[in-house]
Amino acid sequence: MLKNIRSLIRIFLFALITVVIGGVFIKLRYNKIIETPNSDSSDKVVVTIDEGQAVDSIIDELIEKGILKESWKLYLQAYLKLNDLSSQLQAGTYNLPKNLNIIEIIESLQHAQSQDIWVTVPEGLRKDEIADILVDELGEYDSTDFSKTDFLALTTNQEYISQFGLPEEVEDLEGYIFPDKYAFSIETTTESALTKMIENFVSKVGTDDSYEDIILASLVEREGYNSEDRAIIADILKRRLEEGWLLQVDATLLYPAKDWTHTITQIDKESDNEYNTYKYAGLPPTPICNPGLESINAVRNPEENTYYYYIHEDDGTAHYAKTLNEHNSNVSTYLR
Repeated sequence: MLKNIRSLIRIFLFALITVVIGGVFIKLRYNKIIETPNSDSSDKVVVTIDEGQAVDSIIDELIEKGILKESWKLYLQAYLKLNDLSSQLQAGTYNLPKNLNIIEIIESLQHAQSQDIWVTVPEGLRKDEIADILVDELGEYDSTDFSKTDFLALTTNQEYISQFGLPEEVEDLEGYIFPDKYAFSIETTTESALTKMIENFVSKVGTDDSYEDIILASLVEREGYNSEDRAIIADILKRRLEEGWLLQVDATLLYPAKDWTHTITQIDKESDNEYNTYKYAGLPPTPICNPGLESINAVRNPEENTYYYYIHEDDGTAHYAKTLNEHNSNVSTYLR
């Protein structure tokens, strides 16, 4: 009898543990799904919700328009139910990008009359490129007040810069305009747009990194292709700096010309400007782009290695070398 009771207890405990583990797994999966962007595309599509339209019909339209993966339908339904939000969805016409997550989708569908303007700012752009994106996206709405000229002027306005608690040597906000997905108000102004982006940097990155680290992260952003090679490149560039080598980073040559597609020539490498890391030792005077968190983290936690050189094939495959001879061999093999 006692033996049977013990067997039942073991079975019960095993079942309980299985249920608990299963529940934890489901919860973790749920949390991940609702916070994951539906797509990498920032293309926008129009979604219309009619008065009295059923929630399931709304969800089906989101799937049809490419706003929601069909496999995520149950997660969106669960999110609505758990947060009692089904009745909060408003009839109206929405212009939504495909890269929203479930939380952002439902938040957007609750504000038909004052819907947000979603703008995606990719990593690795200069401030003038970001301003162009904002002009294109915000300029569609008469209610917004955005000026590229004023935006760029604010990025070097010392009184404006001083309010964010950035390193005291920062005289230009290049490097601190955080690449991310933003929901701007339809009454957005030039200053409020920039402030939102800088405050986002302060919130997600912090202000403990030195200005030199942000400059280096901007080089890593333009030179790297993924998290793995960015961490390796960060270590290479740090070592070259510490040992007094020229950085010889091609991307720095492109910054003054404001053209990432320019074919670099020997004339560029001999040009007399302070961003020429083929001619002048050390870092350039400012960041050359606005890096994402991945590149900033690569500078914070570089992957230790013994390389001094790197190249990338057209498909992004990286090749590293310890000596100049090895590097020249890589160039001959993969780039010619």
